[in-house]
Parts: sequence; structure tokens; C-alpha cells
Amino acid sequence: MLTVTRRVGESIKIGDYRLILRARTVGGVTLTTIHRGHISIKEVEFGHPLKLDHEITVYPYPPNKEGISKLFRQAKISVSAPEHIKIVRDETETGFCRRNSNISRQSFIGVMS
Repeated sequence: MLTVTRRVGESIKIGDYRLILRARTVGGVTLTTIHRGHISIKEVEFGHPLKLDHEITVYPYPPNKEGISKLFRQAKISVSAPEHIKIVRDETETGFCRRNSNISRQSFIGVMS
């Protein structure tokens, strides 16, 4: 199982699926899933599984208590998938680096406006 923290608008690619954290509420998250041209929006409560297919399961969790301002902009996403399924964060896919001076020119794949 892999766990990553996603902010609102950031995505993660799991095999053929793209998962975008759309919103964060008190008891869960709203996720956009894109798979082979089909887009669906799902609300998932924290700790409850979201089955993408028979091999891939996603569990959202609230982040550790770091401050009230950060709590409502991010969530932890745990992914349970077999080893042969590739999992890629959007910043790795675009070559984003926080130390890069050209941060404003980088575009995220999952950003929703």
C-alpha cells in the first residue's frame, strides 16, 4: 500500500486511472476519476474504500493535525494495488521540482479551475 498526501487540485495516476482531489470536507473528500475518456465525480468518506476496479482500491484519510488552514486543503490517499500497476504523482510526470526557479511556468496535469 502506498500513501501520498494530495492538495486540492493535485492528481495521481494509478495505472489507466487518473485521480484528482477535487475538494476536502470535514468527513471526506470529493475525487474526480478519469478512465479511458470517462469522467466521474465521487464523494468518499474518510477510511471507506473506493474500488476503481477489482485490483485497485483507494482509501482517503485526513492529514495529521498540522494546523487548521492546511487541514481543509489536503488529504492522504492510500492506494492498494498490485506491484505491476504503475503509480505516478502529477509533479513527477511533469518534471516539477520545488527548488526550481521556474515554478510559475510549471503546469499540473490535475489542476481544475
